Amino acid sequence: MTFSLNVNAQWYSSEGSADIIDNDINRARDNAISNALLTVIRSAGTSAESEQVVKSGVLEVDKLSIKSNGEIHDMRVINETILNGFIKVTIQADIYPFSTCPQEKYSKSIFVGPFDLETREHAQLGAIYNADEIIAQRIFTQLKYKSNKLDPRHVMTRSIAFADDTHNNQELQTLQIAREMASKYDVQYLLFGTIKNMSDFYETTSNLLTDTTVHQRRFQMDIYVVDAINQITILQKQYSALSEWPYSITHKFDLKSNTFWGTDYGRVIDQNINKVVSDVRQALYCQPTMATITAQFNDQLVMNIGHRNGVKKGDQFQLIRSQSVLHQSNSLQGPIFVPADVILTVVSVQSDRAILKTEDPMDMSNIQIRDMLTPVDEYTLIRLAKDNKS
Repeated sequence: MTFSLNVNAQWYSSEGSADIIDNDINRARDNAISNALLTVIRSAGTSAESEQVVKSGVLEVDKLSIKSNGEIHDMRVINETILNGFIKVTIQADIYPFSTCPQEKYSKSIFVGPFDLETREHAQLGAIYNADEIIAQRIFTQLKYKSNKLDPRHVMTRSIAFADDTHNNQELQTLQIAREMASKYDVQYLLFGTIKNMSDFYETTSNLLTDTTVHQRRFQMDIYVVDAINQITILQKQYSALSEWPYSITHKFDLKSNTFWGTDYGRVIDQNINKVVSDVRQALYCQPTMATITAQFNDQLVMNIGHRNGVKKGDQFQLIRSQSVLHQSNSLQGPIFVPADVILTVVSVQSDRAILKTEDPMDMSNIQIRDMLTPVDEYTLIRLAKDNKS
């Protein structure tokens, strides 16, 4: 539900819920408000970091990090219900919309995983041997349901078997097969990483009369976001945390259950997953959209983004030709992309596909499968209109 407060601002209403864990109602309330506010943010086409949104039920405007086209002026809780271990809240938020990337209205297609566990012996504690697979799946799920500017299409939970495994450099190895991955899975961006550390140690604190020993466990993860079409790294970042591990060395957890994710260690991993999702959204928000031509028939073309990405009938795209480069050693190198003065218009849209036609049917003879398309900008349209008049 929305209604206007003034000429520009709008009030948005939404509900959010959360589990009450260990009778901690305040934390559950904060989580429920954050979930409700994130729903409002997505409805308004805005993005924010959830861990910075709410503190003790109060919106901290000065700490709120807005990532895209909106600013939150105020938020209020209008209803709260606690029942059967759950808390549900209804909020209203005052949002003033704006746009930082007017040309980038399309959501980015992205492939998630794998997130390899570097030292598998670390998984022995708690028997969390599938931690890498579950973390990859949780990141994929968060991206899928917490951002309308990303289109997660596939998640890979198993390690990639690289042909050349000599460098032991996951970023470099993935860059080398990035275009192959983009073509196989119909995506533009890849998100992958390495879980570097899940080791444990005992920390002893000395007081005047006694010593206190606490069993601690580390979590450290490196992530990379790669533009697979252009074979460049967009984001590289490390996340780390520390949490108490008050369990025996023989205790086993099922990572597919909520029990593990309700522990302190599970929560710090989830907090870092939330940070990953937020950072990926921010890194890709203003990155250019490049769609791939995947088929050609009856003087029409098919590209690999569609309704799910925000494509609508009548949208216009510019052709980007893909040309291979001959290296001085006479071997073909990866393609370069050259903009062409060819404009295509969307005539039909499906979930993850769209059909386009050129304005001039003669242009079809010079378009190849795997050529690229990018949203046409206003400057190009004006320039082409002037060229046609002359």
